[in-house]
Amino acid sequence: MTKLRSNNDGFPFTARTDYRQHLQQLVASALPADFELAAANFARSTAISYWLIKKSNAKHSHDWITLRVATHPLWLAHAQQIEILWQHPGDFTELASTIKQALNPVAISDNQFQLSQLDIALLRLLTALERHKLIWFIRMAPAMAAAHKAVSFDLKTDFLAAQLYLGDRNNANNLLVPVAVPDFQQRLATFYGRNLLFSQFTKHSLMKLLPTNQWLQPILGELEAPTDWQRLLVAAFGEGFIKVCLKLMDQENDHD
Repeated sequence: MTKLRSNNDGFPFTARTDYRQHLQQLVASALPADFELAAANFARSTAISYWLIKKSNAKHSHDWITLRVATHPLWLAHAQQIEILWQHPGDFTELASTIKQALNPVAISDNQFQLSQLDIALLRLLTALERHKLIWFIRMAPAMAAAHKAVSFDLKTDFLAAQLYLGDRNNANNLLVPVAVPDFQQRLATFYGRNLLFSQFTKHSLMKLLPTNQWLQPILGELEAPTDWQRLLVAAFGEGFIKVCLKLMDQENDHD
């Protein structure tokens, strides 16, 4: 496992509204032509921020880019993000030039992505599950979980080898159902690597995967969801997969 720097930055000024507004203005002004900010996601008490950038094309679909600004490298290997290491948080002059250099044509081409109809159906499923207090968990190797992002986690190997569960967002002891659908797990890994999902550690080496709603709301607001989204999921992942999801959502309705 590759050792990384600790992610405990401890920059309390990053929670201030004026700091975030200044940072947002700087990122927006540094974008290439035809690109615009769609959403932002700020980590608490650290100088880490994630930016969802979009480019509209003539076919009325969108190319999306994830930009990560942080003081240390991302712990995920094979993530689809453009990463900027900000050595001196608060030095906006330094950051402006770094962003412009990072958002070069090669980096944009390598990291931009579009969302298929199946992707949109999956995002709709993730948000529907969360409304019923259901999210996805993976059980990590104990040493990896104990390191708490201090070692590299490979989305092509470590993530896919981990046991996947659908469970209660607030209490995994209450509900934790194993799900073995490799193609779906691969899609989750891709979403996580694009910051469409974010993670939280919990006990027993479990890691929560939660929808990044600050991003999913504008994405789903712009991209029309397929009316037959459940059929798309059945065709891609099997009828048993969607039945488990619907059954657990019904159970949560009964508990409300």
